[in-house]
Amino acid sequence: MSAQYVREFNADLGELSVLTGGNHWKRFNAKNIAKIQRTTGTKKVLFFSRPVERVEILVHGEETPYIIQKGVIKDDFQWIIDVLKRFAEKNKVPFSD
Repeated sequence: MSAQYVREFNADLGELSVLTGGNHWKRFNAKNIAKIQRTTGTKKVLFFSRPVERVEILVHGEETPYIIQKGVIKDDFQWIIDVLKRFAEKNKVPFSD
């Protein structure tokens, strides 16, 4: 199964909600999130690939991570990182840079 790219997310009240494709949000309780980590992936641009920053959200029971890629969500990427870091600290979810 391929990666699941997030188009929108919401992190509050001990729950992380993500919208991938379609109209249905997936909601995960903080205790079901295994880890949140920053990674670098590749993005194809015309005839070449370039590195792109992203965040992977690994959930217990899910085979593939949920990925928030820089430039996909209209919010500032550093703001997204800060929100996820605060969520991880508050809910004792491992976060790695």
